[in-house]
Amino acid sequence: MEMDYLKIIKTVKKRLESSHDMKREHIRKDFFIAEYKFFKEHIKNKRVLVAGSGLGHDSIEIAKNGNKVLGIELITEYIKIAKEKVEVMGLKNLRFEEGNFKKLDYPNKSFDVAVLNMGTIGDFEDKKTILRELLRVAKKVYFDFYPPTKKGLEKRKRMYEEENWKNVKVQDENITSEDGLYSKSISREEIKKIVQEINAEVKFYSFCDFSLMAEVTEN
Repeated sequence: MEMDYLKIIKTVKKRLESSHDMKREHIRKDFFIAEYKFFKEHIKNKRVLVAGSGLGHDSIEIAKNGNKVLGIELITEYIKIAKEKVEVMGLKNLRFEEGNFKKLDYPNKSFDVAVLNMGTIGDFEDKKTILRELLRVAKKVYFDFYPPTKKGLEKRKRMYEEENWKNVKVQDENITSEDGLYSKSISREEIKKIVQEINAEVKFYSFCDFSLMAEVTEN
C-alpha cells in the first residue's frame, strides 16, 4: 500500500515543518546536515530536478550551491509556501511547478541531476516507474533510503516521535503511526535489483548512521 499524500496534506505539512526545524537539536537535523553536505560536495553548477519538493527546504539548499533548480510538487498548498520563501530570499535560480514526478513533461535529459530525498523511495510501490522516469529526464539520480537494520529502525522511531507522529511503532521492519504516516525500509539488495531491472547501475554512499545515498546512472 502506498501512502496517499493528498489525503493527509495538513499532517504531512506539520511533519515537514517539524523535521526541517534547524533551530533545535533533533535527529533529523543531523540527517539534513549530513545530506546537505553530501549535495554540496556532489552537485555543483548543475540543472537539478527535485522530485516531491514539499515546502521547498531541500530545493533551497541545493540552489545555494550555484545550481539551477526546479522543484516539482503535487500539492498546490506546498508550492505556494515554497514560492513565498524563494521570493523573500530572492533566489533567481530556483522555481517550483505543480506536477507528478512519475510522469514528467520534459524532454529526455533536460536535467543533469534528479533528487528524491527523505527516504521516500521506500514508500512507493512503483519504484521502477519512478526511477525510470527520473533517469529519463536526468543524467543522474540521487535518492536516500532506509535499510532495515535494528539500530536504524530504533533511531528512526525516535526521530518520528520527535516529529510528533502519533503512537509510533516498528512493525515488520517498517515504521507506522496512528495519524496515517509510515516509513518503509528497503535494503541495498532490493535497490540493486530494481536498478538492474531498468538497465541502470547504482553506487552507494554512507552519509548517515541510519540511511544510505544511492547514485543511479544508465549503463
